[in-house]
Amino acid sequence: VVYCSVCKTELSRETVSVPKLAKKANTLTVKAKKPTVKFSALKKKNQTIAAKNAVTVSKAQGKVTYKKSSGNKKITVAKNGKITVKKGLKKGTYKVKIKVTAAGNATYKSGSKTVTVTIKVK
Repeated sequence: VVYCSVCKTELSRETVSVPKLAKKANTLTVKAKKPTVKFSALKKKNQTIAAKNAVTVSKAQGKVTYKKSSGNKKITVAKNGKITVKKGLKKGTYKVKIKVTAAGNATYKSGSKTVTVTIKVK
């Protein structure tokens, strides 16, 4: 038995379970850009495109990572979003599908979006 320390009234003991709050869907939005690489520079060495020049990511909850889904084998995408166009790629327009994932946090679930980035080699 438990008593109130002020008025000495007997208190009842109850166990109350509080349900875990459901996580919200991630608010991640992703838009593709159309970066350009100069062919003259690509003849000499690999060229890189920063993530911010290839995709716009906003309202992401948690750490954002990138992964190439499909596209030319001479174009790679690092986990941090940096795109590498390898030396020797010919002039033209190349499409690369990139999966952008936001890890989520205590309030939001993880979420991902896939976008197609069009890279022009001219």
